[in-house]
Amino acid sequence: MRKPLVAFDIDGTLLRTRGAGRQALDEAFLALFGWPEATEGVNVAGATDEVICRDVARRFAADWSPDHTARVIAAYLPALERRLADPDRTEVLPGVEELLAALEGVAHVALLTGNWTVGAERKLAAAGLADRFAFGAYAEDAVDRNGLVPVVVARAEARGLSVGGVLVVGDTVNDVACARAGGAAVVVVETGFCTPDELAAASPDVQVRTLAEGLPWILTLVEALRESAGAA
Repeated sequence: MRKPLVAFDIDGTLLRTRGAGRQALDEAFLALFGWPEATEGVNVAGATDEVICRDVARRFAADWSPDHTARVIAAYLPALERRLADPDRTEVLPGVEELLAALEGVAHVALLTGNWTVGAERKLAAAGLADRFAFGAYAEDAVDRNGLVPVVVARAEARGLSVGGVLVVGDTVNDVACARAGGAAVVVVETGFCTPDELAAASPDVQVRTLAEGLPWILTLVEALRESAGAA
């Protein structure tokens, strides 16, 4: 049976880590290259980790290569884990648990995130959400976030899941652009990195203050995708 695929962003959508990821990146860049406050002034809202690295390197007039990325990941991961070890550091955002519960049996759920896989796994584990997502699309899968919707659909189909429409749930204008590039519907939540006016200007299908407040509207959109898939 075809079901909608609901693909969730992580930071600012599912959870907050109070800057743990950015701080861990800064620590890695300083340790490896001597670049202080490396991500200062770099737009991280909805960007993939690979794009952030390239933008940082450009800021310091340096070249970037896959080898550099591998070195940063190796230094970033322990720095992130140290921060996430603080039990008060990670917060699951309002409505996440209720929405995931409501989608059981109604839609396939997955991740669609600019995080490297290892970072996504650590953040979800710290939030107690690690067992809620069996697959996803990550920073390694496409430098440009706009390439991630086809990846997550292909991963779903490789697992034997029949996908009838895609809904991206995120918190930035980049999530809207990503959804549109992949032919997906999109919900944005105002708990992340963009202002309500910035999100509205991107023209999402649904914009909500929190997932808790927006639960009825999100489920209505999912049901519309289900009906469309059934009619196809």
